[in-house]
Amino acid sequence: MFNMFFKQQTEFERALSNTSILNNKPSLSIVDLKQLMQGFPQQPQLMCRTPQPIKKTFQTFFQALPEKASFCVKLKVLATCHVLLEDGIHGQQFSESFLIWNGFQIKQTYISKIGFREKNQDKEKFVQMYYEMLQRFANGFDLLRIAKLQQINSSKLTNDCIYYYKAINLLNHIFSYSQFIKYIYETVQELIVGEILLLIWNDVIATYLFIERIIFQFLVEYQIVQISLFFQLNGLVPEFIRLTSQIKIFYELNKNFFIEKQFKSPTWKIIDSKLLEDLEKYSQQLKLQKAKDRLIKKQCSKLSSLSTFYSTPQHQTAKSFLFGNTTFGYVKRLSTLNDPFDNNEEMTQFYKI
Repeated sequence: MFNMFFKQQTEFERALSNTSILNNKPSLSIVDLKQLMQGFPQQPQLMCRTPQPIKKTFQTFFQALPEKASFCVKLKVLATCHVLLEDGIHGQQFSESFLIWNGFQIKQTYISKIGFREKNQDKEKFVQMYYEMLQRFANGFDLLRIAKLQQINSSKLTNDCIYYYKAINLLNHIFSYSQFIKYIYETVQELIVGEILLLIWNDVIATYLFIERIIFQFLVEYQIVQISLFFQLNGLVPEFIRLTSQIKIFYELNKNFFIEKQFKSPTWKIIDSKLLEDLEKYSQQLKLQKAKDRLIKKQCSKLSSLSTFYSTPQHQTAKSFLFGNTTFGYVKRLSTLNDPFDNNEEMTQFYKI
């Protein structure tokens, strides 16, 4: 029992407890984040020691986190995770460690007899929402890396559209919380909430611009791309238009930071209605052509089967009137068959805590 209450702290735990990550002040020090990734060397002589693998450092970090923490500390820990997920060198390894972590335990909500929610319920829900969002970021680590580094050459559209769909799903997930984030920001007077909103915006705008580049490249080349790719990307155009209206709402959540953080208002690209009409006409033409091609292929297949049937010895010995009637009937069916067809200006936001 004695050992349970007086557990000896490791060097890492002592260093972590003395950082801005675990105190209740609203600020988060970049120096602390850098020392975290170095395993917190505190003394000059420790710099000469053999450094532990970075993956081990990340595992130790999650193990050293307190089981109970204030709302502010929880958000600062999650914000730390958010920054480390975006690290250019070790982000991939951190994402693997983060996905194993179960996050902070959510307190049981309490409803009073008169029906009012416990004061901290919305705060706990916000913590859980942010944790789940970071889980999405960790699972989509490759997508965010591609979006921010622009690793996909938008001048060559590809049939591998998995990243396009992942990007849209990620934004849909984030935008589904827009109203709740706005409510928390307006009712919870914590500076860290606004800082987290900026961190999320950094990923949102990068992902949106990634989709925008693809869509507008498609609108330029839609008449020369492969038919299969055309239909895949054409299906994303309505999604992009809807996301544009939603990201405008999400952008307005940051209005209190426009001047302080030197926000540059994005130039939202609008797809011309005439271009949408031309796109729809071209889509219908392709559908009709595909349907006609299927019909011709089906008819050729029938003719081939019929020719094979008539060339068999059994059929050659049949009565001539049977051949004539069959041929006439088939030609008649063909003759009476009804034809059933009758200036991207990209913006990069850099956020520093």
